[in-house]
Amino acid sequence: MSSIKPIKKYPVPNVVYVDVDGTLLINNRVNHPLVAWVRDQHSEGKQIVVWSARGVGAAIMAVDVCGIRDIVSHTLSKPGYVVDDLGKRFTQYMEIIHVNEIDGRKNSIIHKRKIR
Repeated sequence: MSSIKPIKKYPVPNVVYVDVDGTLLINNRVNHPLVAWVRDQHSEGKQIVVWSARGVGAAIMAVDVCGIRDIVSHTLSKPGYVVDDLGKRFTQYMEIIHVNEIDGRKNSIIHKRKIR
């Protein structure tokens, strides 16, 4: 049996989506290392979007609490449904990063891995 991986048709978009609860805010406290990392990503030319399963209001509140309104292009609710011709495979065009991989330092694991 072949283990050939499918070739990605498109590059990973230059957009970073950041979740609110348990990510940007942990126990209602600002995740400062993540905020620093997000600022680094923005300075490298990435568009920043903040979303929340609790809706757009929670995303806006988190952006204001974290003081990142100046770098966030969109605040929105996490989607309840995704309609895509790839189904669940649509994630092949993105890199999923766990919040624990980010510590805000330039030499952190995520910076060593270097997202595009």
